[in-house]
Amino acid sequence: MSADVDTTYARFAADQAYREANDAFVRRLPIESCVRILDLCCGTGAVGQIMMARATQASYVGIDLDPIQIDLAERNFAGLGYAVHRIATPEVALPLPPGRRVGLIVGSATDLGFPPASFDAVNISNAIHLIADKAGLLAAVARVLQPGGIYSFSSGFYAGCWPPVTQRVYYEWLKEATAWIARESAERVARGEPPIRRQRGRSQMSPVAYGNRWLDPGEWRALLAEHGFEVRELAERPVVFDRDSLAKVGSYSGLAEAQLAGYPTEIAAQALDATAGLALRSAGVDAVQHNWIEVVAARR
Repeated sequence: MSADVDTTYARFAADQAYREANDAFVRRLPIESCVRILDLCCGTGAVGQIMMARATQASYVGIDLDPIQIDLAERNFAGLGYAVHRIATPEVALPLPPGRRVGLIVGSATDLGFPPASFDAVNISNAIHLIADKAGLLAAVARVLQPGGIYSFSSGFYAGCWPPVTQRVYYEWLKEATAWIARESAERVARGEPPIRRQRGRSQMSPVAYGNRWLDPGEWRALLAEHGFEVRELAERPVVFDRDSLAKVGSYSGLAEAQLAGYPTEIAAQALDATAGLALRSAGVDAVQHNWIEVVAARR
C-alpha cells in the first residue's frame, strides 16, 4: 500500500494556491528600493525568490534550521542565475560581495548575530507561529533592521485562521490518516514484518506547532507596537486548498510530524498524502478555506 513521497517543503512550495498567496503577499511589500533583505525560516527560498524579483537591487540572506531546506534553496536560487554563498554563521555573513548575491545560513531565526541595522527589510513567511518567544524575535528583528526598514510576515496559523468547515476537514483528515496507518500496519504484519508503532513524546514539532499560543490580529498589532514597529498593513487573506494542495502540504515532514506525532515521519507523510481527498469527502466539501494573516510594519 505504501509509496514514497517527497517529505521536503519543495512539493508544497510549488503548489499553485500557495504560490498565488505568496505572490499576493509580496505585492504588499514596499521593497522595490531595498538593497539588503533578510529572510527568516526561508525554507526552499520560495518567498525569497519572489522578493528578489521585486527588489531588483537587493542582495539576500536566508536562514533556516533545516539543512535540507537550505540545500534546496541553494539549488533553486542558483537555477535562477544568482551567485549563491553558503555562510557558516550570521557573524560572518556581511558584507556580501557586490551585486545580486544570495547568502544562505543553517541557523535559528531567533539567533541573529548580525551587526545592528544590517538590513532594510526582514521577512518571515508562514513560520512565525513556530516561534515561542515572539517578543524575543521582534526584539532581534528590531536590532538588525534599519530605522524605517520593513518587517513583514505571513502565517496560516493564528487565532481565527480556521473557519468551522476547515476544522471539520482537519478532524476527518486525522481520523482517515490514522485508519490508513492501521491498515498499512496490518498488511505489514500479514507479510511477517513488524507493525508500525507509535512512540508518544517522540515528536519535536507537535509541541512547537500546537503548544505555542496563536495570537489574534489585535494581539499582533499590540505586540508589534510594543517593540517599536508601526503597522502599515494588517490583513487576512482567504486561501483555498483543494485535494492536491492538502496532499502536498500533508506530505511535508514538518506538518506530518506535528499532525501525527509519534509515528515515523515518512509513514505519517504517506498517510496524510493518501487521505486528503477522503477527508474532504467525509466533510462533504471539495476544498477548504484556510485564512492567512499578512502584516507589513516599519521600524520606528
